[in-house]
Amino acid sequence: SVVIESQNPESKLSLESQVGSPVDWTVSDVVSYFTAAGFPEQAAAFRTQEIDGKSLLLMQRNDVLTGLSIRLGPALKIYERHVKVLQKTHFEDEDC
Repeated sequence: SVVIESQNPESKLSLESQVGSPVDWTVSDVVSYFTAAGFPEQAAAFRTQEIDGKSLLLMQRNDVLTGLSIRLGPALKIYERHVKVLQKTHFEDEDC
């Protein structure tokens, strides 16, 4: 289960248990994940670009920083704290 950091440090959310493995997430699941993580405005960009779980797991740093048309600060946080973490945990789980 993935614990995500929200903008509010007191509210740690474990969303993976709620929606299963990121590879199975729909576009709506991805949007819900980033909304719950404290990025509601940026979550809309994932819907606009139709990023589902499989796409999310394949995203590179540059895709998040430039491909989604979101501001640099939030884009960096989204990539470093969420996309990278989801990729790391997902691909480590695959290796088992």
